[in-house]
Amino acid sequence: MAPGLLTPDLKEQWDTDGWCVVPGVIPPGQLVAAQDAVHRYFPTPAEMAGRGGTEAGQWLTWDAPWPEFPFHSSRLNALVLHPHVVDLAEGLSGTTDLALYMGIVTAKYARQGSGYNQLLHADYPNHMLVVPRHDPGYKQVEFFVYLTDVTTEDGATRFVSWQKTKHIPVEQHTLNYVDHADLYDDPSDAAAPAGSVVAYRPDVYHRSVDFTDETRYRVMLHVSFRHRDAGWGGYQAWPFRGFSQELSKFVQQATPRQLALMGVPEPGHPYWNEATITGVQARYPGLDMTPWRAALRTPQSGEPGAT
Repeated sequence: MAPGLLTPDLKEQWDTDGWCVVPGVIPPGQLVAAQDAVHRYFPTPAEMAGRGGTEAGQWLTWDAPWPEFPFHSSRLNALVLHPHVVDLAEGLSGTTDLALYMGIVTAKYARQGSGYNQLLHADYPNHMLVVPRHDPGYKQVEFFVYLTDVTTEDGATRFVSWQKTKHIPVEQHTLNYVDHADLYDDPSDAAAPAGSVVAYRPDVYHRSVDFTDETRYRVMLHVSFRHRDAGWGGYQAWPFRGFSQELSKFVQQATPRQLALMGVPEPGHPYWNEATITGVQARYPGLDMTPWRAALRTPQSGEPGAT
């Protein structure tokens, strides 16, 4: 991990409160490149105001689905599994055996009746089939990767410390204003400059809020990880994108570490033999298969493929 990103104080906040804001995760040059790429998907606030929020050119309508990873843009793809992002996920979860299960880019604009105000809620109901467990090997990590500055005034997500809610029964994943007014008055928010990462657990209560400054917008990547063996957690399925040009393009530019986070067997895994290496090379001609070929070994007795 880049020196100083996950400080002891931030790790303590994560362990205690279930969320923290880590500044400076994305290097400036790559941040600027991604900000430029975002304009392919989203207009600026001025452009959006001039078009009244309706469909215009290549931009999305309000009701269109958010773009999902892998994106057409290599500059955005580079941030989803950026080494600093992965290092941070490993540091917070306490394991290197991780799988990426979510990558989405979203934008929010100030507009009349935006409807961004939410009830306090936890994300686990649509991030896993069971309930959260905090022990090593079971943790899930959710990230907001800020591509714009996010202030309290323009929609920074409000978070509540897990210490204030750990007594609430797990099935109460959404909290109303009447019974939990004190939690709605909690001033904690995730304001931070572009390039920062907001990290939180799926059982931490939070809510989005409206903002009114029409000169600003909030753009961020949603990136989430789980333990590689925790198949009960998920959101997107990378094999489902197998016919897309975006996935093929990303695979051919990715490192073994990045591909392992998407479920591709690592070099040295028993899945690999001459036939599978040849087949994957044919499917992704631009992928450098050298690490997999170098790690190819003869299957041992009792392993699949042994004679």
